Amino acid sequence: MLLYAYGVGGALSLLVIPVSAKGWFGLEPDPLAAVFAILLASPWGLPLLGMLPGDSPWLAGILLAACISFNLLLGTWLLRWLRQRAERKRAGSAKLRQDEAG
Repeated sequence: MLLYAYGVGGALSLLVIPVSAKGWFGLEPDPLAAVFAILLASPWGLPLLGMLPGDSPWLAGILLAACISFNLLLGTWLLRWLRQRAERKRAGSAKLRQDEAG
């Protein structure tokens, strides 16, 4: 559930950047609109943004989206690994009990 919230927050933080820059929906342009996306792209976003050539907002947005997606994939992989580990532990203890009884 937490990963879903992170994904939705990441998508919304990426959408706020052009909305704020263009002044859509009556919002005033805010130069700090990307801060939320940069925080959600941590720890990869800030060092990689510093290595970007030039000052391309499109490239920066793509990089932030990639970092947020990588964090989601990493979280999914970690949860899957933890589930498999718990299942192996349960299966091992069940086999141990079965060996002791039989």
